[in-house]
Amino acid sequence: MLRESGYVRASAGPAYLICDCAEVGPDYLPGHAHADTLSFELSLAGNRVLVNSGVSEYGNQAERQRQRGTAAHNTVIVNGQNSSETWDGFRVARRARALLRDARGNGTIIIEGCHDGYARLPGRNRHTRRWILDRHSLRIEDLISGEFQHAEARLHLHPAVDVHISTPEKVTLYSGGHHLAILHFRGAASVEVARSTWHAGFGVSVENTVVTAGFKGASLSTDITWAGLR
Repeated sequence: MLRESGYVRASAGPAYLICDCAEVGPDYLPGHAHADTLSFELSLAGNRVLVNSGVSEYGNQAERQRQRGTAAHNTVIVNGQNSSETWDGFRVARRARALLRDARGNGTIIIEGCHDGYARLPGRNRHTRRWILDRHSLRIEDLISGEFQHAEARLHLHPAVDVHISTPEKVTLYSGGHHLAILHFRGAASVEVARSTWHAGFGVSVENTVVTAGFKGASLSTDITWAGLR
C-alpha cells in the first residue's frame, strides 16, 4: 500500500485487486486526469477480469470526453454526472477530493475510501466505498449520502470475459467458455449488460462488455465470488 498516494494493491488467493482512492492528479497539472475516483481493477488467476476503459486518443473529441468520464470506469455515477468535471482536451474544473480511510487485514482485507466530487450537486452527495477481499470473494459496499435522482455502479469487463444474466440480480462471468465468477448485486433496482470498448493503448479500441447496476436506495452491495481458481 502507498497510503500517501491513495492507491492500494491487495491480493488473496487467486485475486489481485487495485483500488484508486487518490486525487485525480496534481492540482497544478491535472490535464491527463480522468473522473475515476474510487474505481478499481480485478484480476483472477493471472487473468484480467474488471478493467477501467483506458484512453485511446487525445484532443477534444466526444470520444475522448467519454473515455475520461466516470461512466467509463469501475465506480459510481450520480445523476449522470462525472465525479470530477473534465472538459476540453486537457482540462479539469471542480474535482473530487478523495480520502483513503482504511486499508488493513491479512486473511480478510478491508479497504475503504470516500470522495466529495458530487457535493456540488443539489443533494451535496458524497460517495463512500468499501472493498472486502478474501480468498474466495470480493464484496464492494457503496453508500451515497444525501438525496439524488439516480445512481448506478458500472463494472467494465476485459474483452476476454463473457457474461450471462442468470437472475435479475446475478450475472455469471465466463472466460474461454469456462465459468469464472458470479456477480450478485444486492439492493439493485436494475442490472443491465451492454457493449462498450476497452483501450489498452493509444489508437487501440477493442469491444468489451459493461455491467450496470442501478441503485434502489442509498446503498448497493456487489458480491463477486469465484471457486476452483488458484
